[in-house]
Parts: sequence; structure tokens; C-alpha cells
Amino acid sequence: MNKILSRFAAMGIAFGLLFSLSGAFAANKTLTIVTSGTSIPYSMLDEKNNWTGVDADIWAAIAKRKGWNIEIKRAAFDAIFGELDAGRADLAANAFAVRPNRVDKYYPSIPYYGDAQAIVIRADNNAIKTFADLKGKKLGVTNGQASQSIISEMKPQYGFEEVIYEDSNNGLYEMTLGRIDAQACAVTTANLYAEKTGNKIKILDEKLKANNVAFFYPKTEQGAQLRDEVDQELKALLQDGTIAKITEKYFGADMTKLIIPDDAAK
Repeated sequence: MNKILSRFAAMGIAFGLLFSLSGAFAANKTLTIVTSGTSIPYSMLDEKNNWTGVDADIWAAIAKRKGWNIEIKRAAFDAIFGELDAGRADLAANAFAVRPNRVDKYYPSIPYYGDAQAIVIRADNNAIKTFADLKGKKLGVTNGQASQSIISEMKPQYGFEEVIYEDSNNGLYEMTLGRIDAQACAVTTANLYAEKTGNKIKILDEKLKANNVAFFYPKTEQGAQLRDEVDQELKALLQDGTIAKITEKYFGADMTKLIIPDDAAK
């Protein structure tokens, strides 16, 4: 896949300065970020390859502070980490939950906000009130997302059929049409889907799990160096309220307040 140079149109920022990391990165002069570009509102690439969303705005702020060039590489959600493995990207940004299997293989950044995973149903569905009511039902889950491993572990106990989608919004739409009974996804994703489409939903009171969100880097010396430098910028943007304002812009709430202290990210 050819690398696609993206413009951060929403921020009105031109990344024309040289990328200036020390060591191995000094020769690159450009930082390549791999993302799906289809995760609303976390990471979105339009037909003109403008990158917008929570992660895009955060990286616009980082790049402005550092004077870095940013190049965006698009990949399907479940192929993003393969781009890191192949050395075709410097980091992955796609509102990734911090999970042990990811931390084992990649370096996570410090968490920059928190989120919760949940089971979502149609507003007119009165048959599902608890996890126990999922027996015999079709439950959608997005391939590679935080909720997938949780759902897979729950399946033997609760006896539902797992239906895998490539995007949470696709699963939510299929649920709206009645093709599945419920969808597992982030609470923010469900609320934004309802707001954008006007489709009525309910979120079960029983939540799956809260999680921190982070960027991920290859487990290499170069990856560790980049992580450490970016972490300093994330700390500054958390302290000055920049990231809080970005999450309020997209979610209507300060999601940095949901960061779980002493998470596996560090």
C-alpha cells in the first residue's frame, strides 16, 4: 500500500517542518502513523485524505509543538499492527485500548483518555436486560477491538452467537435492522452512532470493562525512543487541558477523567 500524505484540514495546520528526532529518526524527517481512517470519531480519513478525529487532533497538536512532518498510512483495523510488524509505520493510532496482549508485543504510550466497553441494544428491545439474557442471541463485535477478547471469554458462559464486523458502526447498523440482537463496543461509539443516525439505543447497565486508550509503537530501540519523546508531549497536553478539550469536542465530556491510574501502559 502506498503511503498517503494527509492534510490535517480540520486544524488548519501545514506540517512543513522537518521531522527532527535524534538517532535513527533524524534521517527519516517524517513520522508515519498507521490508522484505519474509518473509526468515528477517533480517526477519520475523507475522500481527500484529510485526517480528522480525536487522534488526528491530538497528533496535530503534537506535530505543531515539535515541528514534525506527519504521513498517514491507511490500513484495515485488523491489519494496523501488521504494518508495525513489517516496519511500514512508526506508530499506530486508532483509539486503541490498552490490553495485555498488545502491551506484550508493542510499546504503549501513556494513556491519553479512558473509555468503557458495553453491550448495546435497540431501544425497543425489552428482552435483554443482563448478560444472562444474551443466551441464544446474536451479539456483534468488531474484529480486533477491545471488546472482542472480552466477548470471546464470555461466550461459553452466556451461550450467545458471536458475529464479527470490521467496524462497530456496521454492527450497530445491523442491530438497528434487526439482523443481530446486540453489539459490543465502546460507550462513546454507541452514543455517537445514536446521535449521528437518530437511531434509538440502550446500553446495558452491566458494563464489560473500562480501559485506557494509548498509541502503540514497535518494540524496538527506535520505537522506545519515539514513545518516550511523544509521552513528554502527551503529558504536557494532558496538563494544559488540550486533550480534555479535544475529547469534549468529540464526546461532549472530558474523557481524560476516565484514565485508570497505574494501568499496564506503564
